[in-house]
Amino acid sequence: MAINSLPNSPAHRSLPPLASLSAIANRYLLTSWFVGWSIFFAWTSICAIINFSLRQPFSDEFVNYQTFLNLPFPANVLQPGNGHRPIFPNLIIEAENRWFAADHSLQFVFGLFCAVLTALAVALCAWRERQLTPAARAACIMLGTLGVLGLVNGRMLFHSYESLHVYLLTLSVAIAGIATFEAWRRQQWRWLLAACTACTVAMFCFGSGVASFPAVIVLAFALRLPARWYAIPAAVLAFCLFLYLIALPGDQSVRNVLTFRPLDSLLVAADWISSPWVRLWLGHAPPALDDSFTNAMPYARFGKQVVASATWLQSASGLSWRMLSRLVGFAGIGLFLLLLGRFTFVRDAKPTRLQALALMFGLFALATATVISLGRLDYFVKYPEQVWADRYVVWPNLFWCGLAILLIVEAQRLRWRTLTLAGSAFLILLPLVALPTQHTYAGWASIVYRHSQQAAAIVRSGLFEIGLFPDGADASAGDVQRSLALFKQRHLAMFADPSFEEIDSIWNRPIEASDHFKGEAHVYNALDDSSTGMHAAHFEGKINAGAAEVQREGQLAVLDESNRIVGLAEFSYIVRDSALLFDTPRKTGFDGYIRNYRSDGRYRLVILLYSQRNAAVLGDIAPVSLPK
Repeated sequence: MAINSLPNSPAHRSLPPLASLSAIANRYLLTSWFVGWSIFFAWTSICAIINFSLRQPFSDEFVNYQTFLNLPFPANVLQPGNGHRPIFPNLIIEAENRWFAADHSLQFVFGLFCAVLTALAVALCAWRERQLTPAARAACIMLGTLGVLGLVNGRMLFHSYESLHVYLLTLSVAIAGIATFEAWRRQQWRWLLAACTACTVAMFCFGSGVASFPAVIVLAFALRLPARWYAIPAAVLAFCLFLYLIALPGDQSVRNVLTFRPLDSLLVAADWISSPWVRLWLGHAPPALDDSFTNAMPYARFGKQVVASATWLQSASGLSWRMLSRLVGFAGIGLFLLLLGRFTFVRDAKPTRLQALALMFGLFALATATVISLGRLDYFVKYPEQVWADRYVVWPNLFWCGLAILLIVEAQRLRWRTLTLAGSAFLILLPLVALPTQHTYAGWASIVYRHSQQAAAIVRSGLFEIGLFPDGADASAGDVQRSLALFKQRHLAMFADPSFEEIDSIWNRPIEASDHFKGEAHVYNALDDSSTGMHAAHFEGKINAGAAEVQREGQLAVLDESNRIVGLAEFSYIVRDSALLFDTPRKTGFDGYIRNYRSDGRYRLVILLYSQRNAAVLGDIAPVSLPK
């Protein structure tokens, strides 16, 4: 017999048992893995949002701002928007218009703040669940971070206007779930009233907020709250519906037509619930849901593997990714209902605060799926790809976050080794699957941000190009022109800085060469103004030194041979290869426009330093550049 196999030998006693090694791995390695990825996704998302959150009016905002600016307060904040009743976000936007020149700063700050608080609500509830192992708690924190702050939600996270509406709603839903749990724990009906208050805020943020009321009612039933307490959410819901549909102005635009085809609605609901898996993974199999994102995936780490695995699964199963995603949706709904049934019908099953929050997320998402599958069924029949649209993915993400948390707790309760191992493997791989989407959405956001800044630069230069502005169902060209006229008249949004008023004027102050400021620029392409036909040019460039002072004290402008100001520029991009950054660097790249452009003319890029009442020359604008 070998010496270290003797039971009482020193060598045997120095080796930890296999169970101890497993416990060490679970306690330290898995915990570190999940916490590390939580920090990574939270930090890179916050940096990307700060870097590329839109600071100019965008899309249907060109319609909504006409309501804000043409009607007096409070009538303007009570009007519907896109079939919703966003009264609480409208109050913030009204304050921003009055005190911050419609610069999107309040929308950006409040939206990001609410998103972070929603993720923190999950993290704090998870960390207080001491009956869970450290690895399980860390996994729940990672799920909350991915579900709320992961850039698969990029459409809502980067659009300041939508971020405010959506994440004030998600925070309200989280508060409603926790308050309902506290009503059960403390046996005080006042907490249920607090939950209904949060639901009211949710309902008057975004149309799907109405789903928070049935979610609270079902959660209260699962928690076995006293039957007489149900009068509270029922009464508050009835009052809110009266305001929403009847009492407030513009009631006709918020009454959607419901289509009753139960089977079709069920299929739509399953597809809609599966959208995170479609956008993260399955939808990259051919034919891809969105070619632009799928084509960008190989440039991100693990992107090729994600696309290849989705393609392999589609081929091996013999099912299209659309059918696979539908099956995933049905499986998720079925699992959630089974877990909900356990809390509802098993007397000894008492949910913790974390489980109550997870149940609230899932119930809210399912209630939203019901409303959408009934109210937009004909739309999805006409445009089937829209069921997986990125503007919807926030709610299904909450569903899967809630379901996964419930399964983690259930796996630990049952102590099923196979289930635990399978769940651990899934959770270990999940951040690797989400990583390519984190990269590609950051890149997408940087492109959209630059596009938005170009739009600001061209109108501040007294020009217009249809391709830079919406012209469709969200906002027509006429809507854009009317809103731009209002912004210009009232010095709001891109016209808050008065330097646009100097376009076509002669700069008669000193013009000096500068060793402090360094930069370069070149003409990107020539174009004709779509309104006047005026020949113009789009130029781009970067500041190599002094960018901080330019952004703080000056304005990038173009002077022609006669020192006439013929164009302005806006900082629009970060001069780095990757858009997914661990910091928030100053943007040194810019885009601008030149009026009455002549290819043989001489144009100088200058910095108008208003505090010093002079201009610093950066150099000539090179006349031509090869197309990208």
